[in-house]
Amino acid sequence: MSFFFPATAKHKYTLIALLLALFLLISLALSSVQPPAPALTPQTPAAGQFSLIAAQTQLREITRERHPVGSLAHDAVRDYLVAEIKAMGLEPQIHNSFASFEKGTASGQVQNIVVRLSGRNAALDQNKKALLLVAHYDAVPNSFGAGDDGVSVISILQTLRVLKSQAPLANDVICLLSDAEEVGLLGAAGFAKDHTWMKDVGMLLNFDNRGNAGPVLMFEPTAGNGQLITGLAQAVPGVISNSMMYEVYKALPNDTDFTVFRKQGIPGLNFAMIQNISSYHTRYDRSELISPASQQQQGAMMLALVRHFGNQDLTQLTADDHVYFSFPLLGLVHYPVGYALPIALLISALGIACFWLARKHGQVRALATLGASFALLLGLIAIGYLVQQAWNLVFKFYPAYLEMHDQDTGHFYLLGVLLLSALGFGFLQKVLNRWIRVQEWAHGAALIWIVLLLMTSARFPGASFLFAWPLCAVLLSWLLIRLRKIGEDSATYIWLIGAGSVVGIVLFSPLVLLFNIALGFHSLGVPVILFLILLSLLTPLWLWILQECRARYFLLISVVAVVVGAFATAAFHRDFPIPPQLVYVAMPQSQLSYWLTPQQAVNAQLLPMLADNPEHRTVPELFGKNMPRGEWVYWLKPAPDAGIAAPVLQLVSDQVVGDSREITLHISSPDRANHARIQVEGGSVLSARLQGLVLTKEAKEKWTTSVHAMPTEGVNLYLQIAKDQAPASMTVRVTDSFYVLPTTAKNIVAPPATSVDFVAQTISSLQIP
Repeated sequence: MSFFFPATAKHKYTLIALLLALFLLISLALSSVQPPAPALTPQTPAAGQFSLIAAQTQLREITRERHPVGSLAHDAVRDYLVAEIKAMGLEPQIHNSFASFEKGTASGQVQNIVVRLSGRNAALDQNKKALLLVAHYDAVPNSFGAGDDGVSVISILQTLRVLKSQAPLANDVICLLSDAEEVGLLGAAGFAKDHTWMKDVGMLLNFDNRGNAGPVLMFEPTAGNGQLITGLAQAVPGVISNSMMYEVYKALPNDTDFTVFRKQGIPGLNFAMIQNISSYHTRYDRSELISPASQQQQGAMMLALVRHFGNQDLTQLTADDHVYFSFPLLGLVHYPVGYALPIALLISALGIACFWLARKHGQVRALATLGASFALLLGLIAIGYLVQQAWNLVFKFYPAYLEMHDQDTGHFYLLGVLLLSALGFGFLQKVLNRWIRVQEWAHGAALIWIVLLLMTSARFPGASFLFAWPLCAVLLSWLLIRLRKIGEDSATYIWLIGAGSVVGIVLFSPLVLLFNIALGFHSLGVPVILFLILLSLLTPLWLWILQECRARYFLLISVVAVVVGAFATAAFHRDFPIPPQLVYVAMPQSQLSYWLTPQQAVNAQLLPMLADNPEHRTVPELFGKNMPRGEWVYWLKPAPDAGIAAPVLQLVSDQVVGDSREITLHISSPDRANHARIQVEGGSVLSARLQGLVLTKEAKEKWTTSVHAMPTEGVNLYLQIAKDQAPASMTVRVTDSFYVLPTTAKNIVAPPATSVDFVAQTISSLQIP
């Protein structure tokens, strides 16, 4: 059986050698983006070394408990970090500030930990700028915060230890262990707003993570990054980064502490590890699950960067943006974005020359080449769409996969899907070969690449390298074949088109994997389409391989990979179960108390308080009519009164000024809730301020905000509403949330934190007369 390609086996040994070379090349490309094996240094290392063992010990200490902002465990982490810094002979500050997220959705009392290491030139030059090193020490409520972002906090401690033991750098180094990043970048906002050292900052390095393994990526520089990229390449030659990440990240709504300083015009670089997203913001973000290799790489990288930029003139960092990308053995290749379009035009001219030579020798026809372009475009879009729909179908048969993001074992699935997609792509070309020749397929793909190259060079120059250099290498190999008049049936021809494919394979292989890791299998079509774009350019090589080697072998490998992936991931959800959520909610004003869970089904063993015929409905009497939470469906049963104090709302003033009413409320939390959610129902808020900070200046219906780590004395909320607002139509509702039961609680017992994600809430409302 020859499947749809009759194997000729004319070049048996060439085929074997080529496949082996491709395997080694892909292995090299993938291994180049993995962190090196960790070096287990002694507990007390030499002065100039990052100590992995010491860092692991410190990380265990700050991740013993979950420590969201406003919790007692969070205060314990703060105190431990302060003690560790003092033990180095440094004087840390606790920077207290009431800060607000720029979008007005969150505010809170923050306690940043800041420390300054003096440079040797600071006293001599008053205009000398300091290097700011940033990581956040808070965590989300259901996480231990090891990867996000305890590992980076500990790397800063280790960096301080090393720098303190050596001769000072030229510049001051300011370390900011920021608070309340997870709830709205509040710590960074507070530092930027009112800390006196902010005016001295000339550059920042921010470290945050969305996983616990894999390479530490530099994924976001500030604009005008030429000098930054040059310095990065010098300080960390093996850094994994490319300017396509920057182009993609700019289009995403994600924020880190880096965002606060970038918007203040501070140049800088943003770093993260992103592998194993299943640990991100979950109970599995624990210290023992952090990759030692990644932790070692981050610590060594941070130290190298601080040493480099700590000796640079930080007032001279503005320059043109650069196109940059990592390449094995070459390090970080970079050049000004102004070169992107001229390079694209030169490569386009090379493509036209190759097409002219092929047409001159009768190897391609213009219309057939154009038809090949359309067929390839339709093919890669169709295959990408079908792959995504097939994976969505898998979710329906096996819903547990909805929680599987990028476990390493899941990469077997990716391999199987890519091989199946490649076979489908080859089948499409084989079917149409009666009308379109191989060379026309190749030049049709080159036309697509030229269009992509010109578009990205003009609009998204940071992504242009991805299409420029693979296309250039392929075109040069074609040009050499045409000029030397090498026949397509010779081994030399095969090796030349193979050599032309090297740049594309080396650049695309890590990107396909990283896109799969970053987006997860929920967006499997994206890495598949990226892979097929490369495969289209390598058409002559791929079709030759299929011609020489029976396609059923590739089909067999793909099926085996999928089966291995299925077996390898089968135990994932037993080993890392997603716990159910349980909410205790009380509204003392209405004498209502409930147990709630938003799960699709009630686990009676883990949630016995919801066993025996619970109701399944919305709860607008608690969360407000026509409000988002009031429209969610819960399983619920009545609960006893736990006696937890509800938030207190007091009307301080209500006056008419011009065409509006100005209302001031005082809100406090007697039991010091972790956070308070404030929502306004039944009217439009024209503007709002909290503790003097502006939250919104635009009219908004169903306006909400949150206060984290509520000050003991409470907060003042100022609201501006329309003067003709109907009487008794507006209600302010405040919900206090506790992740650990306060000592005043009675009559209820929180379930074990090891099996259930628990939160207790109390609600008060105030009707505006």
